[in-house]
Amino acid sequence: MQASIINRFPSADICISIVWIKKLSGDSEQKAKKAAAMFKDPRVAHFWDSNQSLGKVIANCLGWTGNVAWDIYLFYNSGVEWTGAPPRPIYWMHQLKDSWADKEHFHTGDGLVKELLNCMTKLLDIKKA
Repeated sequence: MQASIINRFPSADICISIVWIKKLSGDSEQKAKKAAAMFKDPRVAHFWDSNQSLGKVIANCLGWTGNVAWDIYLFYNSGVEWTGAPPRPIYWMHQLKDSWADKEHFHTGDGLVKELLNCMTKLLDIKKA
């Protein structure tokens, strides 16, 4: 995300929320804070989700009821507000290989970087229209 969005679009009028979720046994708020330090951009806000609450809500939003979304990227148009349940994103992808998540939106490595860039480009083109 740093290379595909933050560094590539330094003057874009965007807000980025990163939710660090307790999913793996070694995950902790302290480790999340340490990882968050790599994102030095005022457009980025960090949150800690120790109970997987947002992960469950996002999974429901994407039709994955009963699961927890993590390693997922969501894109929304400017001005979209969350009032209750989150709205469905216009673009999204995940890194959940061999899981319940659909394969159509699965990307990792260079493919993830490329898809993040594609989504940002599309989103910024929408804003220009």
